[in-house]
Amino acid sequence: MARGAERALPRLPNRMSSLLAKSLARIKPSATIAVTDAARQLKADGHDVIGLGAGEPDFDTPDHIKAAAAEAMRAGKTKYTAVGGIAELKQAICDKLQRENGLAHAPDEVLVSPGGKAVVYNAMMASLNAGDEVVIPAPYWVSYPDIVRLAGGTPVLLEAGHEQGFKLGAAELAGALTARTKWVILNSPSNPTGAAYTHAELAALLAPLSDHPQVHVLSDEIYEHLVYGDFAFTSAARAAPDWRRARSPSMASPKPSP
Repeated sequence: MARGAERALPRLPNRMSSLLAKSLARIKPSATIAVTDAARQLKADGHDVIGLGAGEPDFDTPDHIKAAAAEAMRAGKTKYTAVGGIAELKQAICDKLQRENGLAHAPDEVLVSPGGKAVVYNAMMASLNAGDEVVIPAPYWVSYPDIVRLAGGTPVLLEAGHEQGFKLGAAELAGALTARTKWVILNSPSNPTGAAYTHAELAALLAPLSDHPQVHVLSDEIYEHLVYGDFAFTSAARAAPDWRRARSPSMASPKPSP
């Protein structure tokens, strides 16, 4: 915006309906923000409240991370970076995937984003057309269906209740797949239930997709370290390696990142 332009802007309250895109009518206000705002107000009113809305730690950023950020700025690393992430970070991600998850990836298979929501949003906006379906197990992170709707797709919600450990079975997933299904979104360990699939459960769950070559999986594994007892986390890509290789795009002719 040019300097001084704010003085020329018209007042918009009575014209807001013509300003906003019709696509916004497909989504609802964020339940996470509503709960977080309510908790913040209760605290301001003097109540002792623990907020369970936004996933924000109750501790400060560790000192060694602050120091590394400050050192990077002192070293002049303050310019625009490569859109898909700097080479050192992409290699570090590849090293992490190999070390912790047993997955072999090259840096040109990695895209860095500012957060998990950005990954989901970019993937859906870049791939969904009107009528495309996205299967989402429920309970689910509240943003998944709205992102799909905003991208023009149709969320297909599959209830996975307490009696089944909040996890889908292969038969349930297979019954929801149609010729219009483009994505299945998995979140293991899950927000909000904490449910997590074992290696065997993931392998069985993904097996029906062999009959649906148009379907891809977006596996949200951001909480992989939040597991307890003797549970062993497994990436969906590790549980079905042959399936992953069959669906991976060719690296011979790279396409622009979304």
